[in-house]
Amino acid sequence: MRRFALFLFSLAGVAWAETPGTVELKGSIGYTGFTDESLIHHLQTGASARIYVTRRLSVEPEFQYLRQSRRHSDVVIVPNVNWDFREGRVVPYVTGGAGWVRSEFRRFRPVFTVNEIFWQAGGGVKLYITDHWYVAPEARFGWELHFRAGAAVGYTFRR
Repeated sequence: MRRFALFLFSLAGVAWAETPGTVELKGSIGYTGFTDESLIHHLQTGASARIYVTRRLSVEPEFQYLRQSRRHSDVVIVPNVNWDFREGRVVPYVTGGAGWVRSEFRRFRPVFTVNEIFWQAGGGVKLYITDHWYVAPEARFGWELHFRAGAAVGYTFRR
């Protein structure tokens, strides 16, 4: 067991040494459309923290708030895994993850809520404005069947 623990700490040390300053903070806004009998439109807002495991591989716990109207909204928590294709001022990436969505419907009394599994995948590109600030247009799709298009503003501590 000690050898295994030493191995894990060594791996973590190598990953940390490869990526000094391993965190990015990001806020996003966009559109999410769920397909049902017709397209259901939502305003998407979110926040996340991307934590680099290697120079290109990262994990990103993300919180999203999706609002259709004052009568219907969704809260999403999804841990994503990301891969940056390169380093530099323009960084294309892919992302995907599975998590949880809680839908709340206020049309009925009492309020009706539904909890479901939620997954999404897609990609985008980080466009660095300065050494630390970037904007990132992105698109994703997933289940419960939806499409998401938006943009994020992020700050990286690693450059």
